[in-house]
Amino acid sequence: MVAQSIAGVLTEVAGLDVAGVCVSVDEATVLMRSALPELLVLDARLGADAHRLAVSQLIRLNPLGRVLFMTDSCAPFEVPPDLRPFTVGAISKKQGWEDLLVALQSWQLLQLDRCDSASKPCVDRLNAIGLLSPRERTLLLELGGGYHNKQIASKLMLSDATVDTYRKHVAAKLGVSGSELIRLATLYRCLRWQWLPLLPTHR
Repeated sequence: MVAQSIAGVLTEVAGLDVAGVCVSVDEATVLMRSALPELLVLDARLGADAHRLAVSQLIRLNPLGRVLFMTDSCAPFEVPPDLRPFTVGAISKKQGWEDLLVALQSWQLLQLDRCDSASKPCVDRLNAIGLLSPRERTLLLELGGGYHNKQIASKLMLSDATVDTYRKHVAAKLGVSGSELIRLATLYRCLRWQWLPLLPTHR
């Protein structure tokens, strides 16, 4: 039940795609082989050997993958030293979700460093999203969800032509087009729950 709640927070609040909820390391390993996750959320009660097995599988499949431990406040938990380089944080399941969101925010901001320097304005463009109209930001969220113009038109009860016009306006305002617009929209969808103007600006 807690795992499903966490999955809901990750999906609905943090905007992440949850590949699945597993009850064992073996089950998680099978899922990781097909999903190649960037973040693995582990229950601290699994035990150190299980932690190492799960994290080693994650890193082998995705060297940039990271792990977030969920702990039980009744039992103190320290991240094993050898797993710390791959760990985002250790969050108590007994607390509200604020600490979880803070840890996710830190991790997601680190993902921005992966924006290649050829598209220097990655963070600046994310900040510029704050200047878009509410309707334009909604369109961007839908683009970031992988929806096509016709699907977006249906969801927002707009004509295809109107969606196309909005899309062109958004692309022009942000100075991107094509795949760069989709990439930026995907980042925005992942970061939509935080206050974008607070993002650091690269000089």
